[in-house]
Amino acid sequence: MGENKKDIVEILSILMKVTRSGYDLDRLELSEDGGEVTVRYNSGYEKRVNVECDSGAALILDVVNAML
Repeated sequence: MGENKKDIVEILSILMKVTRSGYDLDRLELSEDGGEVTVRYNSGYEKRVNVECDSGAALILDVVNAML
């Protein structure tokens, strides 16, 4: 079974919204090429996280660490 980064990002977005670190999170978006996740906040601030060579678990760690 392969990992689907799009599914991981969608579910992680839901999970992070219910945490203190994600209280202002609008959404997480995976780029078309799957190499970057954009963290979008309700305030308009955006942060980009490089996930190009990441496994599913590494993607989660990188995005969560970027949000902390």
